[in-house]
Amino acid sequence: MTVPGGLPEILTAQRPRLDAAIGEALHGHPAYQPIRRAAGPMFGGRGETIAHLLALVLEDEPLPADDLARFRDLGMMAARQAIPLPVLSEAWDLALAAAARTCWAIVPAGRFAEMAEFTARAARLAERAREACIRGYAEAPCEGARSRPLRRLLAETLIDGAPAGVIADAADVRLAPAYLVLRCEAPALAAAAHWERASELLEAWDGLYSGDLAGLVVLFPAGDPLRAEDLAGEFTARLASWTRGPVHAAASLHSGLTGVPAAVKEAAQVLTVVKAIPDAEDRPYRADELLVELAILGQPAIRRRLAAVLSPLDAGTDLRRTLEVLLACNLDRERAARELWIHRRTLHYRLDRIRDLSGIDPSSARGIQLFRAALTSARLTRLDREGHRAEDASLPPPGAVPGVRRAPAHA
Repeated sequence: MTVPGGLPEILTAQRPRLDAAIGEALHGHPAYQPIRRAAGPMFGGRGETIAHLLALVLEDEPLPADDLARFRDLGMMAARQAIPLPVLSEAWDLALAAAARTCWAIVPAGRFAEMAEFTARAARLAERAREACIRGYAEAPCEGARSRPLRRLLAETLIDGAPAGVIADAADVRLAPAYLVLRCEAPALAAAAHWERASELLEAWDGLYSGDLAGLVVLFPAGDPLRAEDLAGEFTARLASWTRGPVHAAASLHSGLTGVPAAVKEAAQVLTVVKAIPDAEDRPYRADELLVELAILGQPAIRRRLAAVLSPLDAGTDLRRTLEVLLACNLDRERAARELWIHRRTLHYRLDRIRDLSGIDPSSARGIQLFRAALTSARLTRLDREGHRAEDASLPPPGAVPGVRRAPAHA
């Protein structure tokens, strides 16, 4: 029986406040409107949904099979509407956090022990509901060609750091204890045939992937880390053999499945540097190979001073490009002269001109290292600007739903 002023009575009386808090937390989120349309009438209306779930938690009752089916349907709806799993997971977490904060704010401080038990029960119920939602998301691709394949979904789940067991079972994939993350870009390989060859190769090696050749994230099973590194290197080399354009790649490995999101983030930072260094090779780079460049990336003051190293070269013709090509040719002057379509004596003249204008001798070890760092810094700055312009250009038009997009046709 409910005691007057007891926890059930207090929370039940404040249902509208709880409803409003969840709505406010999700309002404006990319997944809010589609989830609201599906979740609102799950139990007769949004207010009734919250009342139903609150009653289950207060009575410490498990989710009935019918309720689990409703959450499964919610996950299927999200997959059919191409809501990315990270977006759905984020909306779920925002709603739970808003509900927990509001309940703790409503209940008097003297009921700490009761609230602790209530929160634990709510967490158990929410976990079961989340599992049902993810299962529905995982099963949806089996029902229509519009949805993304399960292996791609599994990759995105691991990248997001969300529980992946349900999707792995649905995809019939045995999860590895850890994954080496490869991020690579080969924008020159735009043809569908190139993507078909690349995806077939990855699947043959049990690689999970998300994206396309313009921006690809691959997870190689790393039960044997050396084998995973070899596969990442071979895949990058294959891409390079298919194109005359650059192939930029970065790799990172952190321990356990929970380390995948951190490895993805580290590989992204390394890839930013790889695209900037003038002598980048067509192979995966690791963070410990580019410690100086990564330090430059995070030091605006140093980047400004390095920019000053190059500024005197603007008084000459093609002097910066001469340094870039010389570095790209591994300091081979004969090869650099051929790449620049100039005589070798002209190359020597340009290098002397660089020394005279800057006061730094590019023929010395210290000089070429300093110029390499300066050119890398300048390219990083240019990439930052281009990235900001691309972000501005990709802003959705008024009325569009930000953050939600259809998967590529070849996905």
